[in-house]
Amino acid sequence: MCGIVGIFTKNGEAVRSITTADLLRLGHRGPDDHGLFVDANIQLGHTRLAIIDLTESGHQPMADSTGRYVVTYNGEIYNYIELRAELESSGEKFYTRSDTEVLLAAYRVWGRNCVSKFRGMFAFALWDRLKQVLFLARDRCGEKPLFIFQDDEQLVFASELKGLVPLLSRRPALNADAVDMYLHFQYVPEPITLLSGVTKLPAAHTLEISVADWEATPKRYWDVEHVSREASLLRDRPPIAIIRETLEESVALTLRADVPVAVALSGGIDSGAIAAFAQKRSREPVHAFSIGYPGRPSFDEREKARILAVSLGLIMHEVELPTDQFVSFFPDLVRLMDEPIADPAAFGHYAVPKAVAEQGIKVLLTGIGGDEVFWGYDWVTNCVSANQFLISRPFMARLIFWARHPVAQRRLAQISQHPRIPSTVRRWAGVFRAIGDPNAPAGQLRFYSTEGGFSAAFSLKDAIYGPAMRQVDVVANPFRLTDIGVRAVDAVPAAIIRLLFDTWMVSNAVALGDRVSMSVGVEARLPFLDSILIERVMALRDSRPDHVLGQKALLRRSLRGVLPDNVLARRKAGFQPPVKEWLLGVVSEYGQTLVDGELTSQRFFDRNGVQKLLSGAMGGNWQQLFFAYKLVLLEFWYQKVVLSC
Repeated sequence: MCGIVGIFTKNGEAVRSITTADLLRLGHRGPDDHGLFVDANIQLGHTRLAIIDLTESGHQPMADSTGRYVVTYNGEIYNYIELRAELESSGEKFYTRSDTEVLLAAYRVWGRNCVSKFRGMFAFALWDRLKQVLFLARDRCGEKPLFIFQDDEQLVFASELKGLVPLLSRRPALNADAVDMYLHFQYVPEPITLLSGVTKLPAAHTLEISVADWEATPKRYWDVEHVSREASLLRDRPPIAIIRETLEESVALTLRADVPVAVALSGGIDSGAIAAFAQKRSREPVHAFSIGYPGRPSFDEREKARILAVSLGLIMHEVELPTDQFVSFFPDLVRLMDEPIADPAAFGHYAVPKAVAEQGIKVLLTGIGGDEVFWGYDWVTNCVSANQFLISRPFMARLIFWARHPVAQRRLAQISQHPRIPSTVRRWAGVFRAIGDPNAPAGQLRFYSTEGGFSAAFSLKDAIYGPAMRQVDVVANPFRLTDIGVRAVDAVPAAIIRLLFDTWMVSNAVALGDRVSMSVGVEARLPFLDSILIERVMALRDSRPDHVLGQKALLRRSLRGVLPDNVLARRKAGFQPPVKEWLLGVVSEYGQTLVDGELTSQRFFDRNGVQKLLSGAMGGNWQQLFFAYKLVLLEFWYQKVVLSC
């Protein structure tokens, strides 16, 4: 795991040269080493976090044995041992133990199709010195980031905005459309970013660019909605056995490292499965880390995690998160995240790898991805039901008309969230609320309609938008990146999984995990996002739909005998910090910064509207509080990341 940066120029004359200072801006991603390669038209930089082959032979940028290909690479190819054997059988020779050399050989033999062979997480830039072609690639689930700026003269890329913006001739302006999306989603869905002209290479895409083909566009090589279906492999085997064996294999692959590996443990199913399989493969007790809060409130996960850790034979470490610590650290946390991601759990996600780093451990396995692959969110299964109901019953126009009314929306929201109402009634209330979403455009799948923060932004943003935001189509814009059209009834579940992967998972869960772990030099590995596991689960769903079986039904069944029954029976709780207390602390401490800040002075937001919003937020209105928190975070991001570059 590392930081990468580069400049590719069309005419051979770089606007500026990459310096050691530029590399050190990404030093937190790779504190062990750094290097720079310069050739005609190209500069490639690298900062290294040594995980596999800790010797100098793993130094990057790395050239292949012929000297023709040079790569700067961030990530891990977990199946590099198997790929190395396959390449050796075809005559390739290797001189190091690094997966970087395997990547170079794979490209030399298979070209741009090499990415389909990789099981792992990666973002890399590979330069062909003979053809003068730059090849960029990103892993299937976007675990590793790659920001890009391209104009008529140069293409600049980096692992983070903090590494990219200083290499540009001028600071990019804020993208008003992206600001609007952020206030709905709590993050900016890729490939767009908050800076005009700066994009991300999308997950599961490659880009091949040369002087002769300067207008090249990214090409998708994998799609969770249409993954390969291994029918012959799956036909005669029990689904639960396939899932269990593939997940265990994925954990085994992610344990490959020449440094110690730990696990993040909440006591739930996802992290518990990873911990169980990791300990099974380890000769020594595995270190596990769990989060808690002063006074051990009901949502404190340490006791459940400790009980599970003892049963598995793990070494347990506890991390306690006081509210005042979160508030005081907030400005630094925003800078570390590199992008504004208003997930209230961010501080907890940072605290665990920080504690891991303090123990001298460089690799952390986490359960990110389990909820997305195995139906862990009720609102997502509600979206599936809502869309299937609507598609199969086109005569329901009157019901839709009723459900679109504000009073009906409020009532349905109350029913769907009331803990004392039967789960079936709550589920269908959520379905009807999604069907009647008054903002959702016709001709596309309903998605995010049942997510409260997304919907609340429609009524809250109008009062605070300034002239710089008035160009945005405030109704249609938030739905722009989720418009993939409609589907047949049976195809809806896979399409909803795709939308979840392309938005929340890659731009919130995965992006946040990468930034906070790499900020302290810890590599986060995500076994649930193994491509083979995902493909097999999606293939099983072709004939055995599981979204109606209950939360994570297939995963729970597959882990019988692996985890205790009481863990398997436990309903998903998720990471539950004292959210309202944390957000009130931040808005109270830093709200005035927003009122007199850069975003109001540049007329993105109206000062009077912001003042009224803050008053409502401090009065206890949850939606106003969360919206205000997003605004404060955005202001601090602009100051701490953009203006400081």
